[in-house]
Amino acid sequence: MKRCIARITIAALVLGSGPAFADESLCTGKNLIPQIEVQEPAIAAELAREAAATPYGVGLTWKLEKEGLKPSYLFGTIHLSDPRLLTLKPEVAAAFDSSTVLALEITEVLDPKKMAAVAFSSLKYSTYGDGTTLDDRLSKPDIASLDSAVRKKLGLPWVVARKMKPWALMGALALPACEMARKRANKQVVDVSLGTRAQKQGKEIVPLETLISQLQAMDSLPEAVSINGLVQSISLGSRMDDLFETMIQLYLKEETATVWALMRRVGEKGFVPAKKNAEYAAFQKIIVDKRNQTMVAEAESHLKNGGVFVAVGALHLPGQSGMLNILAQNGYHITRVRP
Repeated sequence: MKRCIARITIAALVLGSGPAFADESLCTGKNLIPQIEVQEPAIAAELAREAAATPYGVGLTWKLEKEGLKPSYLFGTIHLSDPRLLTLKPEVAAAFDSSTVLALEITEVLDPKKMAAVAFSSLKYSTYGDGTTLDDRLSKPDIASLDSAVRKKLGLPWVVARKMKPWALMGALALPACEMARKRANKQVVDVSLGTRAQKQGKEIVPLETLISQLQAMDSLPEAVSINGLVQSISLGSRMDDLFETMIQLYLKEETATVWALMRRVGEKGFVPAKKNAEYAAFQKIIVDKRNQTMVAEAESHLKNGGVFVAVGALHLPGQSGMLNILAQNGYHITRVRP
């Protein structure tokens, strides 16, 4: 289960806050790919082979065509506010501006007050409401480590943090300090930036999911997987910042399949050969495959009219069970829009 942490962290909706003094100078992550290529060539070769065999494994912007319809587009986002991610490449901007409808994973992100209200009304998915806490689920050494981490990084006492479910606490702890600082400063993530652009252009904005459905998905992960990931997030320490930076670098190169291949190989002390296991299968089924089917079905209710710009997390695009392959099976002609 030690390799689940990075996958869950990327998928998790981040709850909670952190110390007010954090700033962007705390971005300390380093791209791990050059290190892997030099120090772990076998792992690097595995990453390359797996990525090369993945359908639609390279590319962020894809043209969706059906006879008689105005073209639509599927664009892979990343739910972070790093300024390197926010400027649309010319070909993406052209596709966006030519569309009349923007479809986002959730539209609550465009209204912070509404999002906060929904999250507050749905605390049963992110916090324990049965009188138990993480104290009942963790060892004393793990509690001590987490107590120190939440005080230092989130500015929260353990008496508060222990009421959070493991997936929610892990999502907050794993974010780099600079990303947390930008969120507290209300910097826009990529999805919100697209929504703001669409609002200015007078586009219709529609959701593919709801915040509640996303919370339900995270909460439906086997608790043992989430608990293990929470504990491992502390042991990874600064390497978690490196994973985020590596993910950003791969995203900028549009190598989505390599991100997935890398995340499957994250070990406690380094990278390890990927192995099939129940933990990965559960994550794949609940957080990826099931949601891909749901989002494609909802997207198609709008794609039938043409002129839609669909923006979802980039890791939903590639693979046999990815949204692009599903759309291809449903009769859409898929073409990568190259930079």
